[in-house]
Amino acid sequence: MRKLELPRNVSLAVWLVLVPALLFGLGLWQLERAAETLDQSKELSEGLTTTLAQVKKIAETEPGAMLTFQGDAGAKSLSAMVAVPQVAAALERAEEDLEISSIRRPLPWGTIGGAILAFASGILGLATATVSGLRARRSQEQLVRSFGRLRIILPFILAALVIGFCIGIVCAAVFEAISMGLWADFSSGSAKLFALALMLAGLALYSAFLGLRGLKDVFALFAPQPMDIFGRRVQEADAPGLFRFVRDLADRQQAVRPDTVVVGLTQGFFVTESELRLWPENEVVAGRTLYLPAPYLDLLDEPEVAAVIGHELAHFSGKDTLYSQRFTPIYAGLWRSLTALQRGDGGSFVLYPAALLGFHALEQFDHAVNHWSRIREFDADRSGARSSSVVGAASALIRTGLIAPALNHVFGLAAERTLAADNSEPASDLVAETSDLVRANGWSDPVSLLEDRQPHPTDTHPPTIQRIQAMGLTADERLLGIATRAPKPAGLTFAFELFSDWKALCRQLSGDYLNHLRDLRSARRQTLEALAAAAPGETVVYDNVKPMIWTMAIVAAIFAGFGLMVTVFAAEIGFAHDYFARALVSGIAAAGVVMCGLYALYLHRSAAQPLMILTPAELRAWMLDRPVAWTDIDAHKVFASNRFALRLLLAPSASLPAKKWRALHSKIDRKQRIVTIGAMGIRGMKAAEFSALVERYHNAAHALKELSRLS
Repeated sequence: MRKLELPRNVSLAVWLVLVPALLFGLGLWQLERAAETLDQSKELSEGLTTTLAQVKKIAETEPGAMLTFQGDAGAKSLSAMVAVPQVAAALERAEEDLEISSIRRPLPWGTIGGAILAFASGILGLATATVSGLRARRSQEQLVRSFGRLRIILPFILAALVIGFCIGIVCAAVFEAISMGLWADFSSGSAKLFALALMLAGLALYSAFLGLRGLKDVFALFAPQPMDIFGRRVQEADAPGLFRFVRDLADRQQAVRPDTVVVGLTQGFFVTESELRLWPENEVVAGRTLYLPAPYLDLLDEPEVAAVIGHELAHFSGKDTLYSQRFTPIYAGLWRSLTALQRGDGGSFVLYPAALLGFHALEQFDHAVNHWSRIREFDADRSGARSSSVVGAASALIRTGLIAPALNHVFGLAAERTLAADNSEPASDLVAETSDLVRANGWSDPVSLLEDRQPHPTDTHPPTIQRIQAMGLTADERLLGIATRAPKPAGLTFAFELFSDWKALCRQLSGDYLNHLRDLRSARRQTLEALAAAAPGETVVYDNVKPMIWTMAIVAAIFAGFGLMVTVFAAEIGFAHDYFARALVSGIAAAGVVMCGLYALYLHRSAAQPLMILTPAELRAWMLDRPVAWTDIDAHKVFASNRFALRLLLAPSASLPAKKWRALHSKIDRKQRIVTIGAMGIRGMKAAEFSALVERYHNAAHALKELSRLS
């Protein structure tokens, strides 16, 4: 069934306005009740104290004097001697009520204060998010500053919201718990009531602790982790032509030069000032980094490479990488932390309003983020075009989009080769294979790719066609023809002019990638082997009929007892002269005994037959006409609420078994492809244990199948 979810604005109004208002109203009601009860308890205690003194005085002189007391149940007359202990007991209860009323008197203020804190922090959070979002749309620098302030203030607002809800809920719960002593007769007195209240408060405080602990990630997320990238740092001695080329572009654009150049196989062109962790060498680089994808360099000509690198260097001059360093990682980290916060258990009830407010605050920046990102991309495109030509820049946009499908195809083939064999391929050059594939088969249709965005690790780019139009061009046949021209012959591409040994670098990058695939393959194989080894041998399970046999025995005993009672004690129960009724009841009782006995005997005999036989290859059940292979099962689940059942979801390619007619509690749903095996239980196993056993067989069979494919 689909879960009903309120719109975000409605949920915000409910949790940040309505719920605190209701909690505030509850606090006012509790405050009124507390004051009224305290006054009544004081008045009653004082009155009973005076009455007890008077009654004792009368009892000392006239013990038998009759005194009339007016109560809620009406007037009551007692002798003075009898009245003394009863008035004393009433006074003791009144003093306990007064003690309870005194203890709970300040609690409504906690409920009211918590509600006010939750309401105020919620409204402050909404206002702060709205103002910050509006300011962020003025400029990119204002975006960074506004978010910088918000990221400092927001965790404290969320913490105040959680604390407010916790205080309000704790005080309201303790108040009502203590109030039990005012309407229930607890013989243990107010001390135990107070202990009970403390226990309830402890549970509520523990929930608050879980909620506040869930916020720790929101406070601690402001130390971004390095971004993982597969690639190699390139020194100037390795690529003198590339470094001269980049310096010349930076000088012409008056842009800041990169501190580090990294070349890899994956990702697109990008620059960043965030820390990068380069794999496989586990090297961390900081400062301004320019990342270049080798397959793209091999398929672009000089004007296109100049346009792309000029575009990326423009981000340095526009301080976009500083923006990415200060804003993007923290922005993404806050999204991840709030998502984890929303999924948190234990204190999720008090955490939900905080997570809701946090997401709302971040969404206020989405428009500004997208707005300034598009503007900077268009500006960088124009800078790249000035470094080369407008046509070169537009051609590079289209051509880089066409490289990705060819590269993915080559990566897929390489993965199949690597995962299908244990031998290494040190001579593989995935860059050359990609270029050769394009030379042999040409490019894919460029029209369908014009709406694609360029791959980038930290943000999104505008659609390619919009970027071309922003440069004053149209994606006509001439431009598409330039972008889809055939690559230069191997060894004559522009990349060879940039690097001292382009082929060696490409083989090294390819080797890194293939070794990574082999590591993944090895780790996957180890996991599969562990799963396969976890499967037991053959396991025979039997239906757990003993509880039902005992039930039948008890029912039969009831029938027999009723029949004997009608026969032996007929006179006592009015059946002495009604022979027909006596015979009828005795016959029904005897029939009940016989039917229960026969059913118990049937269960006893059927229990000797295995319910299911689990083997490493298949599951056999007496109620199915054929075994079910574990590899034909996509999923399974064990139910044990009303009646025990094992439900199997079969794969679309698997053949469905048929059910035997005697299996009344089993079912085959051919439309949903679900096989349900019903039983009374599993002898000697709990439902969870049996489910774990089935899981081991299921995982082991699929692991063996996967291992055979990898071999």
